[in-house]
Amino acid sequence: MDTKQEILEMLLSAKGEYVSGNQISEKLGVSRMAVNKAVAVLKRRDYPIEAKKHWGYRLDTEEDIFSSLTLERALEGSGITPFFLEETVSTNRDAKEKVALGVEPPFVVATSRQSGGRGRMGRVFESPKGGVYFSLVLRGDKIASSSLVTVSAAWAIATTMERLTGIECSIKWVNDVYIGKKKAVGILTEGIVDMENGGLSDVVIGCGVNLKSTPEDFSPELREKVTSFYPSGKAMVDRATVVAECSKAIVEAQERPFLDEYRKKCFLLGKKIQVIKMDREIEAEALDIDDQGHLLVKYGDGSREALSSGEVSIRL
Repeated sequence: MDTKQEILEMLLSAKGEYVSGNQISEKLGVSRMAVNKAVAVLKRRDYPIEAKKHWGYRLDTEEDIFSSLTLERALEGSGITPFFLEETVSTNRDAKEKVALGVEPPFVVATSRQSGGRGRMGRVFESPKGGVYFSLVLRGDKIASSSLVTVSAAWAIATTMERLTGIECSIKWVNDVYIGKKKAVGILTEGIVDMENGGLSDVVIGCGVNLKSTPEDFSPELREKVTSFYPSGKAMVDRATVVAECSKAIVEAQERPFLDEYRKKCFLLGKKIQVIKMDREIEAEALDIDDQGHLLVKYGDGSREALSSGEVSIRL
C-alpha cells in the first residue's frame, strides 16, 4: 500500500475526526512534506479531505469513500478476497496477473479509474469518472457452465443493481445491462485454460458499472447510447457496496437456476434484430434463450440458429 492509501485508511479509521500531520508523519515514517503532497493528490482525486491549520486533516466519511478498507468491510465474511487499486489500465489484466502469481480464487480486483478497459470483440471500453470497474475471478470448477458465465453475471448484476437502487434494469443478450434504452453496465468474461489438461482453470468476469457518471463524463459519440444509475453525479449507494454485492450475487448465481428470470429481463425476445456476422447484417427475429444461454433466432427464409457469440443489435 502506498503513502496515499495509508493516509486515506488512517483518516477513514478516525471516523470524521481530525488527524494531525505529525501523527500521520510519525506513524508512516515519512516527512510532513510527503504527507502534504499525498493529501493534495487525494484531494485532486475527489476524496473529501479537509485541512485545518493546527488541527490536521479530516475525511468526510458521509461521502462515498472507495478504498481498500471500505472494500474489505463490504466483502467481510463473503469468502471473496478483495484487491483495490487507486487506478489501473485494466482490472481484467490485473486479475489474470494475480492468477499467474498463484492467488487463489475467489477474489476481486476493483478500481474507480481504468485507462485501458476492453469490451467484446476487442473494442475500447470507456471507463469514465463516476464508474465502478471490477474483475471477479472464480475457479473453473465453481461455475455452473462455461456457456452460462456471462449470462449469469448479467442477470446477477441487473437484479442486484435493481435491489440497491430501486431502478428497473433489463438485459441485452448477452452481456449488457440497460436502463431504459441506454446501456449502464458492460461485462467481459475471459477464460484461463489449464495447459496440462486442456480444461478451464479459472474465469475472469470483468464488469463496468456506470454508477454516478454524468453525461459530460462520456465522450460525445457515446452520450446517446449510454447512461448511469445516478447521472446527476450523486449516488444513493456507495461503490464498495456495489462491487461487493454484485460479486456475491455472481458467485451465488452459479448455484441456482436463473435462466427463466434472465429471459424475462432480456428485451430482445420477440423483437426484430440485426445479426452481425463479420461484415454482414442479417435480419432475424429473436425467439428465445436456450438452456445453454444461446440466443435462438429465426431468419427471413424460415431457418433458425442458436447464437453463442457474435454481435446483435436492435433495429430501432
